Amino acid sequence: MKLLFADARIWRYLMAAAGKFVEMGVLEINNDGLKFRAMDPSRTALIEFIIPREGFDEFNVDKEVKMALNIEDVSKIMRTAEKDDKIGIDWTESSITFIFERRGVPRYFTLPLQVGAAEEIPELSIEYRNAYKTGGAVLYEVINSIEDVGEVLKVEGNEKELRLKSVSDLGEAEIVLSLDKGTLDEAVVENPGFSSTYGMEYLSYMKQPIKLAESVTIRVDSDMPCYLELNYIQGAKANYYIAPRVE
Repeated sequence: MKLLFADARIWRYLMAAAGKFVEMGVLEINNDGLKFRAMDPSRTALIEFIIPREGFDEFNVDKEVKMALNIEDVSKIMRTAEKDDKIGIDWTESSITFIFERRGVPRYFTLPLQVGAAEEIPELSIEYRNAYKTGGAVLYEVINSIEDVGEVLKVEGNEKELRLKSVSDLGEAEIVLSLDKGTLDEAVVENPGFSSTYGMEYLSYMKQPIKLAESVTIRVDSDMPCYLELNYIQGAKANYYIAPRVE
């Protein structure tokens, strides 16, 4: 049984991001493809990484498997991934092997599988009335510009603009993404004038995975989780939910 995917850096940055707020995650592989899920103990953030079967360069799976992974251990391995590396995954009942391959030279890293299962993570099904689409590089620059100003992220918007504001007792910084200026690609807004706040650090955790994304769709509404959908090459995507702050 083996999988091969074109870009190891996506794995590297997503595992590093998840490792900032959770210790364990669950990797599921079946005939439909691969799904990795992890949620922090406070249930403030949930991350999913999904690659459909057709997104793999090689997909050899004969039965469904679910594995609990120590994210810190996986992240240490992923830090060795370099530009242009492909990533392969192979496994047995007791271990998982990650293979980085570039110019025909493979590098193998094997970890024992964790005994016992990670916490069951609920499936989320939330209807959103507002969605904004932008480039991954654009959202990365927004986060990079405002993350150090405050610990609170305030999100507001209307039919043409999305406002992201970093707030602290000492001041605030705001960036506006808009259709008119081309920093938004799409905006579908049924509830203009919404407002919600989140922990700034949870958006900062995802800065590098966001940078690699071809596009990011931000779904948000008043006092609801912020949902980021990060779209990558070959149909791969990450879903990231941040619970609103309770004042």
